[in-house]
Amino acid sequence: MKRFFAILVVISCAGITACAPPKHRIYQEHAHLENTNPSVTDILHNDLDAVKRMLRLLGKAAYCLDHEKPVSKENFQDMVKIISEFSDKHHQEKEDKVLFPALKVKNEGEKKDFLGRLLMEHVSARDEMRNLTTALNYFDQGKKAKKKIAKIAHSYIKNMDKHIDMEEKLLFPWINKVLTPDEQALFIKKFEALEKEDLESGVHEKYSSMIERLEQELWLCSE
Repeated sequence: MKRFFAILVVISCAGITACAPPKHRIYQEHAHLENTNPSVTDILHNDLDAVKRMLRLLGKAAYCLDHEKPVSKENFQDMVKIISEFSDKHHQEKEDKVLFPALKVKNEGEKKDFLGRLLMEHVSARDEMRNLTTALNYFDQGKKAKKKIAKIAHSYIKNMDKHIDMEEKLLFPWINKVLTPDEQALFIKKFEALEKEDLESGVHEKYSSMIERLEQELWLCSE
């Protein structure tokens, strides 16, 4: 489990500057990585840190497009790839496939409707990424096409910001309240099983490098 969590830390803190110790991470409002025995919500929080980095990058790229500053189609395609194959999948599969089915019956299903809403928001987020992928096919066809790309990006960012806020303020405290230590350990093992192939094939390191490169390139265009 320590190896699994260490890789997540690398993904979250790799960037233009050197990675700080866990308690001084990019998102300092989270103190969860100070714990050497991570909980389910520690791991989910850490996933969201990577998602937030991608939202910031997508926002910078959309800004550059809006203001006719240099940003490439390839920049957007790389971001879509990371969001679709890493950020969304990496985080959402833990919830969709492992956590939410079990949580729906907790406390006589008290959060069933809430969890259903979060699942639908995951579906909507993936739909918006597909829409963005389609819109990128027309990247070189003038201002109207680029305006549509920026609009989809801004919509995705707005919706994901709301979704993340809901998870951090409502879902995670409830999870910490209702899960027993044994249940926490079981879910973490299941998370590890989901990530096993990616860890062994170096997917995390690959996307960490891509994120760092994008941060450098988009920092120039958004200044």
